[in-house]
Amino acid sequence: MVISMKKRMLKIVLGFSYVILVTMLLLIQVRATADAAQRWIACGEILLLGIPLVVVFILYMRVTQQVEKRNPVQKVSEAEPLSYEQQYAHFLEVVQSIDEKLSERELEVAWLLYRGYTNRQIGEELYIAETTVKKHVSHIYEKLNVGSRKEFKVMIQKEDTV
Repeated sequence: MVISMKKRMLKIVLGFSYVILVTMLLLIQVRATADAAQRWIACGEILLLGIPLVVVFILYMRVTQQVEKRNPVQKVSEAEPLSYEQQYAHFLEVVQSIDEKLSERELEVAWLLYRGYTNRQIGEELYIAETTVKKHVSHIYEKLNVGSRKEFKVMIQKEDTV
């Protein structure tokens, strides 16, 4: 809660700083280019331009606040990310809890598959042919009863929330 309050204050300060900066830049430009009679008119117009800028900024703040209220789950920064070791331990726990046990090599392939590696990258990482990787992947899908990488990843992540 304290972090979100600090972020909100920072947004407000930055937003008003932006409005002031734009207004000041316009005033400086007018002073450099206009003659004395036109300066007063231009300055008034510029200051009037600052009002819509402030209104837009306030609307922006309200809209972002409403979006944050509707989607509180998407605040990833508040949750501590899992370390590599924790991710791997969880992955092993989920995969080994399934009735059909994976071989040691299939387990290695499955981990890299879960991490988003392509077949070629998995082959290079494990020093095996890409066709061998394809066979391992099809065995993994068969044993875990999934049909695609996306399904595989969703299955592991679904077990995250349980």
